Amino acid sequence: MRISVKILMIFVTLTGLIACQSEDKIIIQTSPDNRVAFYVDVVNTDETRAKGLMFVEEMPQNRGMIFDFPNERPLKFWMKNTLIPLDMIFFNADGQVVYVVESATPHDLTPRGPDTPTCLVLEINGGLAKKMGIGVGSKIIAQQPFECLQSSIK
Repeated sequence: MRISVKILMIFVTLTGLIACQSEDKIIIQTSPDNRVAFYVDVVNTDETRAKGLMFVEEMPQNRGMIFDFPNERPLKFWMKNTLIPLDMIFFNADGQVVYVVESATPHDLTPRGPDTPTCLVLEINGGLAKKMGIGVGSKIIAQQPFECLQSSIK
């Protein structure tokens, strides 16, 4: 009986963890004939933005986190309590990549980001942006509405 209860508890815990995972999908057009996709957790509150990917020890290659801000402004990110190297991809309200930070060093408190206004920031595993051809001029194709993106994004 004790083993059955333990198995049931493990199953319920795993089911809860799976249910909490976001399945929001974004696609980035890197060139006219190339697109890459990520499943992302969308953070759009001050509390969730402040935590970000802190304390995450590993992340699958096709996953990331996207920070959605209601208005464009110069955004700067740091790596406090972040355990893995991350690429930070900054998008303007037209959905265009305007800046990329490659493989930001864990625990580094240096604020990084462009001086130009942005409103979406995608964090993925360090080195993936370059490997997948994501750079300035790439464009996000949103599978869900992001507050900051203009109606020109489809």
